[in-house]
Amino acid sequence: MTPTLLGRWETRLLLLATVGVIVAVVVGLLVKNFAVPFAVLGYVFLFGLVWDVLYQATINYRWDRDWPTFFQVLAGIVEGALVWFLAHDGLLPGVDRTKLPFGVFIGMYATIWVITFMIAQGPLRLFLVRWRYQGGEVV
Repeated sequence: MTPTLLGRWETRLLLLATVGVIVAVVVGLLVKNFAVPFAVLGYVFLFGLVWDVLYQATINYRWDRDWPTFFQVLAGIVEGALVWFLAHDGLLPGVDRTKLPFGVFIGMYATIWVITFMIAQGPLRLFLVRWRYQGGEVV
């Protein structure tokens, strides 16, 4: 299945609104601050929308219109690094960099990314059969 841009966006929203929110709540409980984890989650979502546009435009140059898994993992690392550096430099409103140590950020981002990636690769295809044949579109 080659996802459409709308399919990528819908899948991103679905997974971040479920898995992402659960992980953000857990991190919020651990650091006793819910604003920063949810702000980071929001920025990951917003930057991901832009990233998906670039991703979709880039894969059109590949003969099979999709990237190998390694490139998907690399894209996740680049996306996380971008959000971290912008948050660390104080360029993201609502994210207090003193309340976001690197360990907390990497733990939250990596957990969300790995779980959503695994769900998209397996259970989502099992439970949303039409998702697979509609370019990743949920609705």
